[in-house]
Amino acid sequence: MGLAASQGRYLSLTARNSDLIREGQQISQQRLNIAKQSIDASEKYNDAMSNRIMQARTPEGTTQQLTYEILTSQDPFTGLCMRLVDTDGNVVVPTQGYTLDVEYTDEDGNNKKYTVTSADEFITKYMPKLDDDQKSQLRNKNLEELSQYYLNEYPDHEYTITVKNKRNDNLRKPNEHFLQDDNCLDPKYMQEMITTGQWIIQQANLSEEGWENTVWQGSSSITEIYDESDDAAAEAEYETKTKELQKMDKLLELKLEQVQTEQKAVETELDTIKDVIGKNIEDSFGTFA
Repeated sequence: MGLAASQGRYLSLTARNSDLIREGQQISQQRLNIAKQSIDASEKYNDAMSNRIMQARTPEGTTQQLTYEILTSQDPFTGLCMRLVDTDGNVVVPTQGYTLDVEYTDEDGNNKKYTVTSADEFITKYMPKLDDDQKSQLRNKNLEELSQYYLNEYPDHEYTITVKNKRNDNLRKPNEHFLQDDNCLDPKYMQEMITTGQWIIQQANLSEEGWENTVWQGSSSITEIYDESDDAAAEAEYETKTKELQKMDKLLELKLEQVQTEQKAVETELDTIKDVIGKNIEDSFGTFA
């Protein structure tokens, strides 16, 4: 092989070697990403298998997931007569407003209950035949006013509609302030705020007409149990995800081995051509030394 041909081949192989190095780096990065996804899937699975939920045991003996409504209800049979305050002493309440409990009997004779939280939701579900102008006017009404309108305009309705005020003003003493946060109506969010100490549970002190902090752990009213409702789904999702990631990683591993094998061959040929170029230079210019 002549000097020019050797030099051309050397440059071509050098470029190919650079491409292989870059491709190998990209594959390694992809495998790192897969490893991260695998860790994330494992953490998500562990969280699902170890998550806990707070339960309320009401005075009448029923046990169900703790909600803001149960916690703050002052009903002597179904409520816990408690409240939530933040670390500054502000009383946690939902934004002022109403909900509607709509109850009816379906075609099979089963009692059904549907809770409405917005005017749009009520209009869409129960008054769909209104024109746009009528809907626009009714959207300005709160749910209490809207339910009264519905009862007047649809006297032959088959629903029992109960209006509920979402905020209990009795939870606050005259010198206290409200912290309005509709997220308190989400049991999962409320539990997180309680367990992390950002919200504090207080029990009504009837003898002193006040409130005092209560330690809910170990109490007879509030308990914490493992939530097993999502375990099966979490396990199935984890197994599916793990198999998929393992398959992807195996394909990348094989591809990386091929790249590394080719790179070794290129490097070997580069070394050979270096020797050929060196010998050609020595043979061609040795006579001038």
